[in-house]
Amino acid sequence: MDMVMRVTGLASGMNIDEIVENLIKAESIPLDKMKQDKTLLEWKRDAYREMNTELLNFRSELTNMRLSSFYRTRSVTSTNESLVSATVASGAGKGTYTISNISQLARAAYYVNAGAISTNENFNPSNGLYAEKDNFAYTGFTDWREGSVETKSIIVKDAGTSFSLELEAGTEIIDAANLSVKVNGKRYEVVTSMPSEGLADNQVLVNTATGELTFKNTIDKNSTIKVDYVTNQRIETKTITEDTTSITLRGALKEDSVSITMGDKTLTTSGNSLLYNSTTVGTIDYSTGKITFNDDFKSLVQEEMAKYGSSEDDEDQPKLDIKITSKQYYTSFDLTTYNTDGSQNKETFFIQGAESLNSVISRVNGSDAGVTMYYDSFTGQMTITRNETGNLNSSDSDIELEGAFINKLLQFESGTYEDGKNAIFEINGLRTERTSNAFSMNGVTFTLKNTTIGEDGNDTGERITVNVNDDTETLFENIKSFVEKYNELIEKIEEKLNEPKYKDYLPLTDDEREQLTESQQEKWEEMAKSGLLRNDSILSSFITNSRTSIYSPVTQDDMDPTLRSLSAIGITTTTNYLSGKLEINETALKEAIEKDPESIEKLFIGTGESDSQKGIIRRLTDQVNATMDLLKERAGNTFSVNHQFTIGKQLDVLEDRIEAFEDRLTVLETRYYNQFAAMETAIQNANSQAAYLAQLFFS
Repeated sequence: MDMVMRVTGLASGMNIDEIVENLIKAESIPLDKMKQDKTLLEWKRDAYREMNTELLNFRSELTNMRLSSFYRTRSVTSTNESLVSATVASGAGKGTYTISNISQLARAAYYVNAGAISTNENFNPSNGLYAEKDNFAYTGFTDWREGSVETKSIIVKDAGTSFSLELEAGTEIIDAANLSVKVNGKRYEVVTSMPSEGLADNQVLVNTATGELTFKNTIDKNSTIKVDYVTNQRIETKTITEDTTSITLRGALKEDSVSITMGDKTLTTSGNSLLYNSTTVGTIDYSTGKITFNDDFKSLVQEEMAKYGSSEDDEDQPKLDIKITSKQYYTSFDLTTYNTDGSQNKETFFIQGAESLNSVISRVNGSDAGVTMYYDSFTGQMTITRNETGNLNSSDSDIELEGAFINKLLQFESGTYEDGKNAIFEINGLRTERTSNAFSMNGVTFTLKNTTIGEDGNDTGERITVNVNDDTETLFENIKSFVEKYNELIEKIEEKLNEPKYKDYLPLTDDEREQLTESQQEKWEEMAKSGLLRNDSILSSFITNSRTSIYSPVTQDDMDPTLRSLSAIGITTTTNYLSGKLEINETALKEAIEKDPESIEKLFIGTGESDSQKGIIRRLTDQVNATMDLLKERAGNTFSVNHQFTIGKQLDVLEDRIEAFEDRLTVLETRYYNQFAAMETAIQNANSQAAYLAQLFFS
């Protein structure tokens, strides 16, 4: 009710507020009853939803049990684990496999380079390669080129066939023969002088002057286009202040290739000096790319800032943008591997002069080439090994290397190469090959660990037998787990159905709650909530129908007639026949599983039109679904609104009644105050008259 400021009882001396409060409290008894009814409905709704959640969890268990792999558990054994081991998946076919005459194991293709890449003890694989150029054993390497290595990833915002690298003015693409373009990881062949209408599906036309890419087919939205390329020079903008003492560019810069444009002034390099006209304004370390400025440079900056820099009114220190042009040393190589279907994985690696050998190795190993590159610091040698075993390119090498960097400088060209080999063996008398020592057949994964070749070089004649049989113990545990989950559900439902109802314990009113401690309130509510679902018809029907579904025999034509019911396999009711719980005779269940696991599967998940043909799990699933639908119809779920379920509609009706009753009490309260106000006025008038008369008598 609305709070109204009143001043009452001044004339009568009565506590009007207390009187009205007690009158309203007496009138509010029906309101308290309605609020209690509303609370009971909310509790009951929540109790139904809790049961629905229990059924939902049990249905997930039933869903797992409807999979045939749940019953077709298998075990596998090998007569010689040191030669052949095996694992088996659920649902794999039973059988016996004989493996013999293992003449060769699968191995990966590999390269070993010709020798130590450096004989200088000062060689450091973590330093820039160009800085280490004089420490390599091979002295004839001349493939350090000039330009700027760039990488750009374009996320396609709008599907199309044309895209731009957005080259800086004054730059163009060079070394186009080594340019790499990939779309979502798929490499495209680069062409630079073909009409776009003549492109093949796997080609991309690159305009080296503008950086435009043109594909034959539309590239979908959200695709990623990754381009590795080289430009004739790098043009970049950096922001400095008058206090800037140094900047760092990419390392391994070409001598005298650096120039800086600052306003209308151009700075050039001569040797390690940075010059403006003939004045040295700084020094440059071409190896690291660091440019260090002196005080003369600071004077130039101040002069240019006066003309081109930021305003002195800026909150930050005034800034000046400078444009830097440079070239770096770089090289490149290609690494190609092949897949079993003949397709190739070609990777182009642009190597910046400042990049270390360790960085190159990391990039190679993280690429799609599918190899592992390794540098051994003890011998100074390197290897490249395919990650996959087997002969994956029967017509040529599994690994192909191109480029003077990898072939000459790293000495792989004159190194040792060994093709990958397939595993060669017989299985059940059939001579066959596999690219991997681990292979699968009919759900069984075999791993060849060694050959059957003896010390004399001849086959020993050993035959390894791999047996796949029913794993009866796992199936037993699966069924046992199901019975436990079923009993847990039945116990929770029966607990609610048999919970005592304490009629004297109703939801607390606001006044009653104020008179109790917090722990007393909790105990009271626990008693008040008890028995909300006692003898509930929906839950009682589920217990009854589930019992019928479980105990009724399953009639499948190809089942063992002695295994058509749960009782026939040792699963029966508990001694308390009124309960829906089950108990297991473990010996009988294990014997039934050993006897005919196929019939056990049909008993649980057999299919058919009629209920008698359906397996027990399918029947229970039907019962759970039907009960969940009824509970949702009555109590909804967390996503339901009140008008969608029965209790919700009842709550809406009660809410309307409560609101109307509260409005009525407000009107009644106002009427009481008006009546008492009239009484106060009358008393005040009477008091005034009495005072007037008294004045007449005593004057």
